[in-house]
Amino acid sequence: MTSRPDPQDFGMPTLHDALTVADGMLSPLTADSTAHSRTYTGVMFYDPATPVTDYRDRIVLASGVSPADAAALAVAVDEVGVAAIVVRRNANDDGVPSIRDAGLRTPVLGHHDADWAQLAAVLRSLLSAHSVGHMTGVRLGDVFGLANALATLAEGAVSVVDASGQVVGYSTHSDQPIDDIRRRSTLMLQEEVPVSHDPDYHALLRAPTSRHFPSDTDQFGRVGVAVRAAGELLGSIWVIQVDPELAPRTQKLLEEAEPIAAQHLLRARENAAERDHRNSALLRTLLEDERHARSAAAQLLIRPEAGCTLVCFRVDTFDDVEAVRGIHRLQHLAISVSSAAFPGSHTAVIGSQAVTLVPGSPTARIRTFAQSVIRTDTSLIAGIGSRAHDMAGIARSYREASAAVSMLLGAPHGLERTRPARIATFDEMRDRLAVLQVTDLIDGLDSTVGDAASIITEHDAAQGTDLIRTVRTYLDLLGSVRETAMALHVHQNTVRYRLDVIRTELGVDLDSPDTRLWLWLRLSAAPR
Repeated sequence: MTSRPDPQDFGMPTLHDALTVADGMLSPLTADSTAHSRTYTGVMFYDPATPVTDYRDRIVLASGVSPADAAALAVAVDEVGVAAIVVRRNANDDGVPSIRDAGLRTPVLGHHDADWAQLAAVLRSLLSAHSVGHMTGVRLGDVFGLANALATLAEGAVSVVDASGQVVGYSTHSDQPIDDIRRRSTLMLQEEVPVSHDPDYHALLRAPTSRHFPSDTDQFGRVGVAVRAAGELLGSIWVIQVDPELAPRTQKLLEEAEPIAAQHLLRARENAAERDHRNSALLRTLLEDERHARSAAAQLLIRPEAGCTLVCFRVDTFDDVEAVRGIHRLQHLAISVSSAAFPGSHTAVIGSQAVTLVPGSPTARIRTFAQSVIRTDTSLIAGIGSRAHDMAGIARSYREASAAVSMLLGAPHGLERTRPARIATFDEMRDRLAVLQVTDLIDGLDSTVGDAASIITEHDAAQGTDLIRTVRTYLDLLGSVRETAMALHVHQNTVRYRLDVIRTELGVDLDSPDTRLWLWLRLSAAPR
């Protein structure tokens, strides 16, 4: 096992590091070829009451100084060896000419954002020794890169979890120890125990610093830290702690990493929102706008001739609020799982379902992907369309997947033998969907007026009986009185009595094959 690198090996952060991690919030206002290599030992807000000598080797944030007074301040601190001074820069100016012309040795940086506290947190995060040379090399918003950097320093597997319990990043070093809980959480991209019921998570939120959670049952314990920005909980970081005696070192590491981790999570959230919004719009265009479908496919880098399949997910609940909340969580989950398993996949919320386009891949792998998504919640269901090889096929696969998931959503639950699965392909639902198409045609025929189904329905409405459900169950179960009674939870004589009423009082010949077929077709599309 390699030892953790000595923090002193990294030296102090440079202005180049600061500009990199600020990711566009800062820009140089003075030209100096050596300025980027200048180091700093702290970050301080300018205070007129503070002696200027206290700012030596610090980055000074002139948050309360107007652009007109910035040049005078820059000259005042130039003689004491300030690492840099940061002044406000308006979006419509091209720098402060008086600063540019002052011949200063101190680098002057312009701040493009009004959030000075956020800038201070970013710059101070680089002062953690472990961050320099490791954390600054990770592109802002690359949560997986962040997890790998932390795992290298902590010598244990790392997972980054957002505030809802989704695993949004994890280390991929194959030689690092990991416990079973972390492994299952990573595979599911979801905390095994919901964060609302996890005592360790609640303890972590109450703690002002990182926490070590030793384990009596698992091979390893874990160290965690809550990640916040401006008081908002963004998530948490968890590290597998192989050696309990080194837990204090890991705790210090996470405490030092927490500010920069907050910036990564914020940027990742922004990037994901922008990417998801763009890709969702393009995917909707691809599926619903035949005129612009090919252009949308090109922008999504989709090659229909290589094959692709559509999968539709729904939340099976009668609670509208829960359905709305669930569909967006479902979208995030589908994106997370599909992006890891199928590079080039895309997911969008269309209506009341999350739709994922999976490029290439055989049906078995796509079914495994759908199962990985729905197994996280018993209220989730999925429908899979057939594989497409052209633009028209993509739209057809979407219609098929949508039809399959709608069938699951409205399928009967009363009969144990016909209780549906939570996932189905179009091929598995093909016959049933064909029957529904036939019944749609039947509903438009004059033959439905005054037929057997109408007679029984009108009798139920007038007398408060339930003959329709009885005859439908009887026909579904191939005319078995015993099985019909079991399915309806009534005595067999009750079923016989109801069937006799239909035959004798209503004049419906249930012994006629034509009548039974017609009744079954008329009733098969009705809500169960």
